[in-house]
Amino acid sequence: MAQERRRRRRRRSEFAFVLKLIITVALVILIFEGRLIYTMITFDSSEKHVAVETEEESETGQTQPETEAYAVSDNMYLAGLADAGAILSGTETEAETEPLTEHDTVSNPDSTAIVREQAEAVDDTYFSDAVFIGDSRMEGFRNTSGIKEGTFFTSVGMSLRSMTSKEIISDGEDMITVAAALSGDTYGKIYIMLGANDLGEYSWSEFKSGFISVMERFQEIQSDAIFYVCSCIYVEEDKVDTGDYINNDNVDSLNAVLLEVCEEEGYYYLDLNEVLSDGYGSLIEDASTDGVHLSSDYCKIMLEYLKTHYVNVTEHDSSDTETESETSD
Repeated sequence: MAQERRRRRRRRSEFAFVLKLIITVALVILIFEGRLIYTMITFDSSEKHVAVETEEESETGQTQPETEAYAVSDNMYLAGLADAGAILSGTETEAETEPLTEHDTVSNPDSTAIVREQAEAVDDTYFSDAVFIGDSRMEGFRNTSGIKEGTFFTSVGMSLRSMTSKEIISDGEDMITVAAALSGDTYGKIYIMLGANDLGEYSWSEFKSGFISVMERFQEIQSDAIFYVCSCIYVEEDKVDTGDYINNDNVDSLNAVLLEVCEEEGYYYLDLNEVLSDGYGSLIEDASTDGVHLSSDYCKIMLEYLKTHYVNVTEHDSSDTETESETSD
């Protein structure tokens, strides 16, 4: 579908260029022909005007200034050529193109669930008791960001459905579920990233209820951990050829659900698009070769973001105490 759209755009572009060229040629001919006709019409009156000037000059000894007719004609001629050049170069289409509008990366910028930037960055030791759960994007982060600490439970194609019950994590000998992998140790922080594999799979209400269910299961296993929910990263739609459902409107819808769950359930939301968005609701141009998976440079940017966006343990403990107090009331 994406390839067909690109072919259609290419054909429209070629047709538009040919049409512009035809219009340009016609316009140039019209300008030159118009100037010729204008010259023929005004030539006779110009001769008479010169004759009158000659008589006046002979009587007064002074030469009259040139008429403005020729100046106007020249200006019209030059303006016409400028218009023709604009059509040929395609610059006139710039005025017709709608300007891009700035686009918030979150549905509720004032949400208290969003992790804000800290004054000081942590080093890699902060991730020594962290586990990262996610799909191929998270695998790319592990392989190319330069992170040296942390445990990774990742799988290409991981989605909410496979994260819930499928045996997709290797423990070195067998394949086990994500829940079973989480049960193997105690972790202080858990980073969860869902992405393109969940777009177009369910209604958003179904996704929300399923995500809440799997998060509750993980929290039962790691009750003392800080849970970070990573936003789904934007895509470059023009490069994506794996399905029309992988688009930034769906990314926004998915992220709105993730943020809503964090607000309702007390998890922390990491807005990765804060540093990976172009500001207009898309992934930064050329941040990915296929439109989905980040290049190593942008995986490094993601790591720096995580190092400056974190929750202090004291803040987390305080938040838990407030939640327990509200529940008891």
